[in-house]
Amino acid sequence: MFKVSGWTWPKHIQTLSGIAFDQQDANLFLVEDAHLRADALKHSILPRLRIVMNVAISLIRKIYNVEVLDDSIISAYPNFRQKREHELQIKYENAFVGIGGQRKKKWFGLARKDGKPVQILPFRFAFMLHHKGICTFLENGWLKGLDVPTSEKLLRFHIENEHKINPLCFEARMRPSVICSDTLPLMASLFDQYEFRIQHQLYDNHFVGFDYPLPVLGSSLVEVVHNFVCFFPVYDSYLQISQGSADRLDELIVKLSHWLQQHLDGMEAISNSTEQSTTIFDAVKSAESKARVMPALRWQIFQRDHWKCVACGRRSHDGAILHVDHIIPRSHGGSDKLENLQTLCNICNIGKSNRDTTDLRNLD
Repeated sequence: MFKVSGWTWPKHIQTLSGIAFDQQDANLFLVEDAHLRADALKHSILPRLRIVMNVAISLIRKIYNVEVLDDSIISAYPNFRQKREHELQIKYENAFVGIGGQRKKKWFGLARKDGKPVQILPFRFAFMLHHKGICTFLENGWLKGLDVPTSEKLLRFHIENEHKINPLCFEARMRPSVICSDTLPLMASLFDQYEFRIQHQLYDNHFVGFDYPLPVLGSSLVEVVHNFVCFFPVYDSYLQISQGSADRLDELIVKLSHWLQQHLDGMEAISNSTEQSTTIFDAVKSAESKARVMPALRWQIFQRDHWKCVACGRRSHDGAILHVDHIIPRSHGGSDKLENLQTLCNICNIGKSNRDTTDLRNLD
């Protein structure tokens, strides 16, 4: 069991303890080659973010008894075509994996200016990695073309439920973006903020979570997921409104409160058990002490090996997390030169011990 801020996770930490984002990932955003930067984000960062999202969805199912993917899809950014007419020019400043409304269904609670049915929703809820760290964010208002009553609908939801959403913000460490003007002071209440947005048709209403600085290891990722699942009732309310249904905010808050209370009640028993906690921190120490390959070289290896495991052929879209492996281990005098490095997925890398000096790239 693992304890964070007075509550415990019995199982999910085991998955997150194997995931980390470190300075090598931060340095990726300094890569000048736009194509290399984009490929590294897509094939190296996104698979790990997807695992974090999978843990969050599992926990949402447990707490709220809600199947997230009944109404939502998982989206990822960068999301570009590998085959394109022109060389990629975008230098991506962040990467995210999030959930948004399914695009095959019609959302009868919202309306477009042109009268066509709404099939793409204007909000998404995600984990975002950038050069400084990782956070959660709920983005709303990025989609244009919706009519005025639709654009106001979600803002009015916040006005009506401000007293319920504020505690969720505190528990999830989420803060709304604020605006100011000559007539609206920076410290204006959220009620005044939303009224001002409606009056001036400023519909970009975003919530951004606490930024966990790199390196982000298992214990911090537990907190990031905790923040995400605690703010899920707001995202879910957006979905219900978009379907033309009443929100179930009260129901989900009751379930969240019950779950949090269960874990608070178990604090004393958990604090008296140190064996499992020690195991977790040993795993974190192990991750911190791993031998690292220079960042620029790391991405060159992945690119040379076509972003796939040279042993089994699995790629990031197959769920593989790519590692750089020393063919001749450092403990046996192996160097960090290009010819001594190869791309392995996490499964094949675990199966290859430091006694194995096989160059898997040359096997028939």
